[in-house]
Amino acid sequence: MSIGREDYQERKEARIDRMEERAAHAQAESTAASHAAHEIMRLIPPGQPILVGHHSERHHRRDLDKIDRNMRKSIEAGEKAAYYSSRAANAASNHAISSDDPDAVEKLEAKLAKLQAQQERDKAMNAWYRKRKTMNGFPDMDDERAAKIDAALAEQDASPYSSGKHSPVPAYVLSNRNGEIKRIKDRLAQLRKVDEMEHTEIEFDGGMIITNEDVNRVQILFDEKPDDTTRSKLKSNGFRWSRTEGAWQTQRTPQSLHRACYLLGIDPPKPAPAPTAADENDACQDAAPLATPEEAPPPELPTAADGQALFPLA
Repeated sequence: MSIGREDYQERKEARIDRMEERAAHAQAESTAASHAAHEIMRLIPPGQPILVGHHSERHHRRDLDKIDRNMRKSIEAGEKAAYYSSRAANAASNHAISSDDPDAVEKLEAKLAKLQAQQERDKAMNAWYRKRKTMNGFPDMDDERAAKIDAALAEQDASPYSSGKHSPVPAYVLSNRNGEIKRIKDRLAQLRKVDEMEHTEIEFDGGMIITNEDVNRVQILFDEKPDDTTRSKLKSNGFRWSRTEGAWQTQRTPQSLHRACYLLGIDPPKPAPAPTAADENDACQDAAPLATPEEAPPPELPTAADGQALFPLA
């Protein structure tokens, strides 16, 4: 069907705007509370002690309490502003590829190609060094960089703790990149399974399970609010309540659909059986056009030795 959601970029920008607005609001609260505290402090002479028993004692203590509350409020609001500013900055600089992004497959394929190319080049560098004990002459590597790599490897080999098996690219770098390549391949396979999912609606006693392609979610819509036990099971299995959608939902995947069915005691939908060779032959025969009377060839007429028809044509 499809992957991602068309409003992905709009939702991301709206989330950043929302965090920035909250940060600005909290900062305004912090500034206002700080200003209120200083206004009260301005009315109290510097170093003025509380005159115990004097008629001003109660008013003085109340002012000090207001100052303390406002300063605490200013600090808390300032921390909240910093928190939301940090979230807005992180969201703006986040380049992780979301499954909600309609271009997720293309971006992952580009990232995979880049990693695989780097992996092959690093392997070639190690093979070059093992054979020649120098990086000099390696394709697309200038002499200065080759000399730096040779010097660094020579220094490592000279160490008394050296194993004598150093390479330009350490084995752990190649191993970690192999893990990243596998992770991206697995994720691409998962996204392609999502792309092949058919729209599904499963009714059950008390609601319905649907695969909502527009928001890229598997949703459970209950006729009435589920009980505490059911809500707890949903939460522990990755489902979250969406007020805007009015549904319990999670990321749309075949596994999520089966998990929703399992939680509600419903048989999951069975995949369509793969076509057999007999089915394909039947389909070809069904698809073959039938000859119409106009298209049927005329019958052959008996002829005499001279080629003339023995029977006159009507």
